[in-house]
Amino acid sequence: MDDGSQPPSAYATVRHSARRGYGAALKSGIRAAKAPYVATMDGDFQHTFTDVKRIWEFIQYFPENEMVIGDRRVHETETKRWIGRKVLNTIGGLFAWKYLPDLNSGLRIFNRSTALGYEPILCDTFSFTSSITLSMLCDNYKVDWLPIRVQPRRHGKSRVRPWRDGWITLKIIFRIGLALRTRKLRGFFRRIISAIS
Repeated sequence: MDDGSQPPSAYATVRHSARRGYGAALKSGIRAAKAPYVATMDGDFQHTFTDVKRIWEFIQYFPENEMVIGDRRVHETETKRWIGRKVLNTIGGLFAWKYLPDLNSGLRIFNRSTALGYEPILCDTFSFTSSITLSMLCDNYKVDWLPIRVQPRRHGKSRVRPWRDGWITLKIIFRIGLALRTRKLRGFFRRIISAIS
């Protein structure tokens, strides 16, 4: 998937003529995919195909997983990024009722049809990964993590702005977490009322 990059990627089969966002690009790629599972990875060569293969083999061995995420086992050189990641993982984990090793890793493989069911609420920006992870966990889908190594960035500079994008991700975590958890609570009360009626 090429989200309007200049020069255009030679490898992309789905392209946006102008940049619409990381999440919008992934959603277009997921819709265009034909296979039952979709793999995503960042385009800065920090992920390896060896780890993609390991995650795919893990899913084949444990097919009950709707999504397997690469857990980045790398020393963070920037303290604010490390702290920000820990804060988002912790707050996301409160809504998911689960410890989250890596909420927003770009390397993951997931069930395409399950992901398409969440498309209307998935973010068009960098928070896509956080929003799909939290959505599946709040709906009790099986999500797992597999440790990966992140390679040094080969070219370019990250467009992620830790404070701005972290704040956006935090708001999305609250929006999705509250929406899905209160939906379950409403369903619980409906079942109680039906049982006593």
